[in-house]
Parts: sequence; C-alpha cells; structure tokens
Amino acid sequence: MSKRLSRSESQARTRAQLIESATTLYLREGFAATSNDQVAETAGYSRGAVYSNFASKEELALAVLDQHMARQFEAVEFALDHGTVADRFAKFQQWLDQTLGEQQWALLKAELALAARRSPALLGQLAARDEQARATVTVLIERVMTDIGITLPIDPPTLARLILALGRGIALEGVTEPHPSGAWLTEFLRTTLQPITLMLADPEASQP
Repeated sequence: MSKRLSRSESQARTRAQLIESATTLYLREGFAATSNDQVAETAGYSRGAVYSNFASKEELALAVLDQHMARQFEAVEFALDHGTVADRFAKFQQWLDQTLGEQQWALLKAELALAARRSPALLGQLAARDEQARATVTVLIERVMTDIGITLPIDPPTLARLILALGRGIALEGVTEPHPSGAWLTEFLRTTLQPITLMLADPEASQP
C-alpha cells in the first residue's frame, strides 16, 4: 500500500507536473498559443489546479524558465568544475553545442521578452533572472580562474555578460540554421585565454 501524500507533498507534485506539462506545450506550440486549460488537461488536472498554484500564465512561464535555467547552470557547472584548461574547454563545447540544439528554448525566451513589452511586472521578473544568470556565471568564471591560477584582462562580470549575450545571439541564429554550433564562441574564449595560460606554463617565454 502506497503512502498517502501530505497536503504539501501533493501540492508540490501537482505543481511539478503542471510545470512539466507547460514546458512540453510551450516548446511545441509556443507560449502565446498555449492556454492554461491545455496545460491542466495535458497534466491530467482541471483548470483550477493551475490557478491554485500560479497566479497567472506569466507566473507559470517563469516557473518553466526557472527550472530550465537551474538545469542549465547545473550542467555547465559540472562541465567547468574540474580538469585541465583543455578539458574544461572540451566539456564546455559539448554543453554549448547541446544547448544550441534546443532552438525551441530560444524561441520561448524571445516570446516572453515580447510579452514583457506589455507587462512591466513580467519585464521586471525577466530582468531579475538575467541579473541572476550574470551573477551565477560570474561566480563560475571566478572559480575557474582560481582553480587554474589565472587573472584575465577583463573583469569576470563583464565576461559573464559577454558570454551570455553571445550565447543568446547564437541560440536565436540557430533557429534558422540546420546545425547551429557554438564552436566559434569556444574558440574566441580559448584565444583570449591562451596567452595567459601559456605564460603561466612558461613564465620565461613571456620575457622579451
């Protein structure tokens, strides 16, 4: 006999299932074309389940985005967490190529940005998440710098903003490309870091 869920456990499960349902529909049909009724039906609930867990369609979309961002940062953190500089670049390249293959996410984020033009509240929420993303990437950059013992000619917050902006641009470009690749971004970062890593490996080589 299965254990009966508590009220909080049941609500958490319902919320998780609604988020998964919304994720599937938003990526397949689009944010604007998907109704809360469709989300509830796909998850096996009534319309009331959505409104008892989310104040609005936008709040549900933000929950979808939050879950995706958490998974993305967990994956990139794992890729950059250990290994030589070459190892980290290789794993970062693998993560980036996989991410760029998910063009539906780029379209969903673009849809939410367009919707935010008519909703100051949504705009503020998206801006807060962008700031959080920059802060998270900044911490990752600083950790890698400490691990491999380098100092970059550009400060980590600026580099974080650059990486995220380029990543978004590549993702949107990938919507019209059959096989998008972030190889050039990885090569850009590799070229930027190479003189520094070479100098650390052989300090005398940098002397005139």
